Amino acid sequence: MTLRGRLTETTPERVSGLTDSYIIRNLVGALRIMPRDRTTAFYFAILVGVTFLGVVGPIVAPYGIQETQYDPATGQILQAAGPSLAHPLGTTFAGYDVLSRLLVGARPTVITGLLGGAMILTIGTAVGVTAGYVGGRTETVLMRFTDFVYGVPLIPFAIVLIAFLGVGFWASILVIGVILWRGNARVLRSQVLQIKERPYIMAAKAVGAGDLRIVMKHVLPNVASMAVLFFSLGIGFAIIFQAGLAFIGVSNPFIPSWGIMTRNAYTTGLMAQAPWWALQPGLLISITVLSTFLLGRGYERVSEGGADQETAGV
Repeated sequence: MTLRGRLTETTPERVSGLTDSYIIRNLVGALRIMPRDRTTAFYFAILVGVTFLGVVGPIVAPYGIQETQYDPATGQILQAAGPSLAHPLGTTFAGYDVLSRLLVGARPTVITGLLGGAMILTIGTAVGVTAGYVGGRTETVLMRFTDFVYGVPLIPFAIVLIAFLGVGFWASILVIGVILWRGNARVLRSQVLQIKERPYIMAAKAVGAGDLRIVMKHVLPNVASMAVLFFSLGIGFAIIFQAGLAFIGVSNPFIPSWGIMTRNAYTTGLMAQAPWWALQPGLLISITVLSTFLLGRGYERVSEGGADQETAGV
């Protein structure tokens, strides 16, 4: 007998308990299976390492980010000097240690990813779930607003908004959060439209469960795997767009994020002469964003596999 048939034959109370435990087991099972998938575990380890750098980077940085380095033999500033024992990744045009700035720059990059991804997920989930579950005029208004946001270009909107808010690190994250939730909302709405027609939702309504309880106990757990995917994608999008905003000069230049480092190397015209200055932050941004995307896809794949195994065993 299929899982749907078993749910239909059980009482509403049994349906509620079975549904909740079934979803929770799928989520926990996916987290347990993830380490067995070497590719997913590899990208997860990369993100853990980047997060660790964000926490301890400013503490272990060998030099200050604005501490000018001098040649001990000549006493001259080490302008765009190549890698050495004292400075393994070389120095910038101003004589700053590149390694130290990379370590310190990991923290704003991690903060951007986590806060931007959280804003994207929160707004997108709120709009998508509300539109899909409530329906009617509420759905129409929310979806038309989502269509409007789709028509807002990110970079020009960021420039206009930051002109009012002022150039800053937090302003750039806010711009990212209020624009990039639009795709999440559409997909989650379509998921909720399917979920609210399932037997256990109807059974919960039949026993008098309120809409908020149904959403919290039945709808959200069913879209949890998709939400994890969107959160990981949101982290990657937030990091790469913040780096883009930093590169065009609409982010705080005094917070040494990896995007700011790339911009500084470009504006001095020394990207070709001093590749150790420009390549490292660019590579770290690329690796971090790629890891978040592939981790989200890996989690979705593993989660679906765990759900299939769970369904077969019910």
